[in-house]
Amino acid sequence: MTTPTPSSFVEALRCVALGLRDALHPALITLSLGVWLLALLVMSAIYIAAWSWLLPAMHATAQFAVLGLPGQLGWAPQAGGTLAQLAAYAQTALQWTFLALLFVVGVLLLARVILELVLMGQVQRRVLQRYPALASQVARPWRADLRDLAGNLGTWLVGSVLCLCIPLIGGVLLVLLTAYLNVRGLVNDAFDGVVPEDVQRRFVTTQRAPMLLLGGATGLVMLVPLVGLIGPSLLGAATCHLGFRWLERQVIGP
Repeated sequence: MTTPTPSSFVEALRCVALGLRDALHPALITLSLGVWLLALLVMSAIYIAAWSWLLPAMHATAQFAVLGLPGQLGWAPQAGGTLAQLAAYAQTALQWTFLALLFVVGVLLLARVILELVLMGQVQRRVLQRYPALASQVARPWRADLRDLAGNLGTWLVGSVLCLCIPLIGGVLLVLLTAYLNVRGLVNDAFDGVVPEDVQRRFVTTQRAPMLLLGGATGLVMLVPLVGLIGPSLLGAATCHLGFRWLERQVIGP
């Protein structure tokens, strides 16, 4: 017996609110801050180790963007002229912009990996306290699934390249893809030890719209100052609530 299914939008907002409530627990706040700190340290170490080739690579990329692409259209600034100086300034600014964006994206990806491999076990245990009927079914609360992680990251990388190849709407598609995969990649970890794989697959095939909306809503909430610091726990807890609420409606009934 199942309960009526709420609209995807309402369910996504409700799960974000429930996830925020759990993410504000002192233990999860501490873990979230630890995730960001570890991601920053790892990315800083990568930048330090790779700086000797990373800087020239971004310089070449910026040079191609400022001079290479216009040059293919037949435009080139006159040496020593005002346009040449502006092009040099633009090239330098673009180079450091690329370096900053790459660092930010790297930190976000590392935080996402740490969330899936390390933090989700703690988040799942915290959220399951709200669902005693489900908690009694847990045989193994958490396990790191490298195959799922690799598949999710691979899908994001390939999808990102394809999205960016689409004119005009490519950026929008990339945002939507990232929002969806942020939730989809945590579903198996949220359900780990709670339900078998066939039930997990049924959730994924029937709840794509709520997962997309949840990823987008969570991303918007993370833009609020200071809330982003608990972003890892918020995303994990909201995903758990989305899955467990669906499971209660499908399996346990009213």
